[in-house]
Amino acid sequence: MIRIRFSGKFDQMYKEIVREDREMRDFTNEAVGLFEKNPDDTRLDNHRLKRYMKGKWSFGVTDDVRIVYIWQSKNVVRFLAIGKHPQVYRKH
Repeated sequence: MIRIRFSGKFDQMYKEIVREDREMRDFTNEAVGLFEKNPDDTRLDNHRLKRYMKGKWSFGVTDDVRIVYIWQSKNVVRFLAIGKHPQVYRKH
């Protein structure tokens, strides 16, 4: 099972996204539950990112909402961002 740590930025983005859409909490909990059990579950569309986001990974909560994360060890990840494509994939 995967252990998850959360960045402060992720926490802020999560609070904002669930405030705007209350159903998003359920969608997020379901996707994170699947991820914890099996990051390779095909329903997540989990994939490695490229270019300026090299070293990071992403999986889907809904068609447009993604979670971006990094692997800290074999069984530990750190969630960095959650949001729609333009929010999580922009250059910082």
